[in-house]
Amino acid sequence: MIWTPEIKFPGEPDYPFNIYLYDQSIQVKDGTLTIKPMTLESRYGEGAVHTFLDLADRCTGEIGTNECYRRAFGPQIIPPIISGKVTTKHSFAFKYGRIEVGARMPLGKWLIPEIQLEPRDNVYGTKRYASGLLRIACVRGNKESSKNLYGGPILYDSEPLRSAYLKEKVGFDQWSKMFHNYTLVWRPDGISLYVDGENYGNVVPGEGFAEEAMKHNIKSGSQWLRGTLMAPFDQMFYISLGLSVGGVHEFPNCPNKPWTNEGVKAMLDFWKAKNQWFSTWFDDTDMLQIDFVAVFAL
Repeated sequence: MIWTPEIKFPGEPDYPFNIYLYDQSIQVKDGTLTIKPMTLESRYGEGAVHTFLDLADRCTGEIGTNECYRRAFGPQIIPPIISGKVTTKHSFAFKYGRIEVGARMPLGKWLIPEIQLEPRDNVYGTKRYASGLLRIACVRGNKESSKNLYGGPILYDSEPLRSAYLKEKVGFDQWSKMFHNYTLVWRPDGISLYVDGENYGNVVPGEGFAEEAMKHNIKSGSQWLRGTLMAPFDQMFYISLGLSVGGVHEFPNCPNKPWTNEGVKAMLDFWKAKNQWFSTWFDDTDMLQIDFVAVFAL
């Protein structure tokens, strides 16, 4: 299993406030992978968010698009955070099986660990999770959310189908305190989620995820009719491990959030409120730590 770092500006559908680079943000020490957020200015100097950044030939995104080049313009700044992501996109993918990940979750405002399975071929489309996303485990980094573990399939970028099938486990303590075993079992007839061997949720497609999507007038649902009842989760998926920040779907609007998801200045508003969140990113707890990844046939 060969892991390849992403080097690009992530965008649709969640538009996170970070760039994926492969430098100080990704490290392996004593067999543990760590992915740590840092500010763009710490790497490129004060005011860097108001300039431009060209990832050039090292970009793993689509060359010639804003996945590889960004120039600030007015309130549209360059993503102010550097983070990291590694995937098995080019070396390993599977359909149905059990995946276990030993991980310690990050703690810090607006941090989102990405421990997930992504579609290799995007058979059903590329927009708005048309080909699905499987979350092995996710815990939002904000202190008030740090005991809430989520996992399961994502069918759409916005509600209600973004979280309709996610399962939740409230822990006795913050999931960032220690390593845990997060497991997703993906079968032709459903998905089961475990933490430290305890089952905390099961998802079955019923009459098919396509039927549910079409009830909500989601266009990709008609494409899923070409597949099985599990579509879009009946194709090859690869593993991705990363850390993202903010974005326009992950955190519902609330009074203490410095940006609104619909706001054209969302990223700028987030950055302007740095003094509200950066102090919660402590060196020893703001990183995603991965101890092991194992995949088993059913």
